[in-house]
Amino acid sequence: MLDYLQRRFDWRRGVSKPVEPGISFRLFLGVLEVGTLRMEDGEWIFSYSQAFRDQSKVAPIIDFPHVDREYRAQQLWPFFALRVPSLGQANVQEYLAKTQKAPDDARLMREFGRRSVANPFILEPSHAG
Repeated sequence: MLDYLQRRFDWRRGVSKPVEPGISFRLFLGVLEVGTLRMEDGEWIFSYSQAFRDQSKVAPIIDFPHVDREYRAQQLWPFFALRVPSLGQANVQEYLAKTQKAPDDARLMREFGRRSVANPFILEPSHAG
């Protein structure tokens, strides 16, 4: 049942996993670099920056509780997936028609995911692709 609901209400349906090499994003909270999200060999990897590990004012992100660990996953974590817009949105359709490129998580996060209403973090691409 859960699989059915996820397929039925998945706003990311039609969005593929990136195949472009060297995809990387830097995550900030104000001026503090929190960490890096990157794709390597078909796997998403998140790790905290040294600056984040050295500070004590900001708590770790709930999905990534251990600051000294490197997190790996085949699917984009919900924390970041919320930054991928639905392909049904008009501005996304215009962007895809203009660029003539297949929609993937990284491309859509680069174009639309800098900010999220879900949290105050800023996601900056560090590879323009």
